[in-house]
Amino acid sequence: MVYQSSSTRLCKIAVICVLLAGFMGGPAGAEEDSRAPSLGGSYFKYDGGKFSHYLELRSDGSYRRIARGHRYAEERDYGTWEQPEGQKLLLRSDLRFHNINAGALVISMGNRERVKTLPHLRKRIQLFLKDNRAPEFPAEDVERLRATDWTGDPTASAGDITVLGSKRVNRSDLEKLAGAINTFLSSNQKNVFTLIPLKDKTSTILVDDEQVERTKGISGDEPAQLSYSVPTPSRSGYHKIGATQFQNETREVQSVVFAPERSKHQAQLTRD
Repeated sequence: MVYQSSSTRLCKIAVICVLLAGFMGGPAGAEEDSRAPSLGGSYFKYDGGKFSHYLELRSDGSYRRIARGHRYAEERDYGTWEQPEGQKLLLRSDLRFHNINAGALVISMGNRERVKTLPHLRKRIQLFLKDNRAPEFPAEDVERLRATDWTGDPTASAGDITVLGSKRVNRSDLEKLAGAINTFLSSNQKNVFTLIPLKDKTSTILVDDEQVERTKGISGDEPAQLSYSVPTPSRSGYHKIGATQFQNETREVQSVVFAPERSKHQAQLTRD
């Protein structure tokens, strides 16, 4: 943990307080908000209908994320946050890596241990492309490209590819996925998640950077006109909520921590 001097911490909190004015208000529709929301000591909720995600931003620069369903409430992420540009919110996770995406293809990196299998999976993809010259492939063939065959560990399901919303996979997407693995492995930002403030009617929402363009294009009339399901802005980002609501809705939270992070996290909880 990096410790800051009292003067540095006070300056940081002062800057955050100045940004408070930018959180409330804004015209209808989701558009990028040049005025960042108030952050330190704040709580946010992502309403997914049957589930909810919560984000707690503490004044000391730490954060945690909680997932809540009908029968569970779990702390699934924690780390530190910052706003180096005064607008984008950066979450630097102590527990998770961001996913690897290419078109309709996703490699879930929720468990940091999965990074060890990525070189094996990349090799499987490259060999598959070499042996199959078709312009597209069945989704099930792509999802069979598992890193487990290379690790020799039958319990290591890490590195599997998920195909989203398609029965066929373009060759170009699979080629891009192999390149995305290279980029991910060389990056020092694997654990950094970016949230962007967007105006949503009378408030500001925090939206994952990968969802910004889709969220900005949603208006109140669009969902009824489309034949497929499109999330409304209220379900595309985190809305600010009060401390009382946060406490009431996240009672009895259980920690979901992957080894070897567990002992580190438990030690931090003891100090807190």
